[in-house]
Amino acid sequence: MTILYSKILLVCNGKAGRGELETQLMEVTPPLLDICDTLTIHKTKDKGGAEKICHETGNEYDLVVILGGDGTVHEAVNGLARLSSRPKTAILPGGTCNDFARSLDIPMNLRLAAETIANDLHEKDIDIVKADDRYFSNFWGTGLISQTSDNIDTGSKSVLGKLSYYISAFQSIQDPVLLNAAVTADGREYNEEVVMLLAANGRSIGTHPLPASISLQDGLIDLYMVKKTGFPLMMESFKIRSTGDISSPSDDIIHIQASEVTIHLDDMKNMKKVDMDGELYEEQKQTLKVLKHHMRFITGEEK
Repeated sequence: MTILYSKILLVCNGKAGRGELETQLMEVTPPLLDICDTLTIHKTKDKGGAEKICHETGNEYDLVVILGGDGTVHEAVNGLARLSSRPKTAILPGGTCNDFARSLDIPMNLRLAAETIANDLHEKDIDIVKADDRYFSNFWGTGLISQTSDNIDTGSKSVLGKLSYYISAFQSIQDPVLLNAAVTADGREYNEEVVMLLAANGRSIGTHPLPASISLQDGLIDLYMVKKTGFPLMMESFKIRSTGDISSPSDDIIHIQASEVTIHLDDMKNMKKVDMDGELYEEQKQTLKVLKHHMRFITGEEK
């Protein structure tokens, strides 16, 4: 195997299940050792650990490999995206849904994913979205999508895996919260009552594929404003594993593409939660700005 990199940093979730991380490392380290002079393994200890190590040392490496789920990827991206000089990045799917890895066509089998990195056949400059002082790679959402995330029981998630997302989604739908959303997208203004706002950069949420027309390289956010009457259509598109656009002739779902979007959620007695890549934040107004081709990722072969 040819040496491709001088130094690789492998960031992994040190709080993974007992014995699980050791098994994962046994799968992925041999292919990585074959292609570098030095492999540094960093096991995070606390929340925010992946972001900290990536921001502090990321530019010292030729390649940063993220082993973990969407939360670990979100942290690492927030550390790397702020760097003026960003290393090439790769993902090894070690979590529940691994949505951004799916968007990059990375195999879900860890050994195959590691071999994809070692073969170094495909890589792309991928858009990252800045949300005020944070970043996301896959999606931003509020309303039913953040309500669903907030309802997920951590213990159930560890036992049931992705099934917990569907159970929680069903529970959330019983009592949807209506949001008054004022949106400005590249100068265009929208004021709508919605049950969900979804801004997609990637093409998978909770293992469900989003429309294949969403691009990770076009410099645009795909924003879906979903009215209460449009939510069944959104769910149906998930069920049929959508290959086209989510749309409705009655405008029950408004689809907007823009390079910059400002979202203001009005008439709230309490601060509502926003879901970014599966991590919850409390926000009422945010500006989402696409950083086109901001990070270079190793990808799988497009299906």
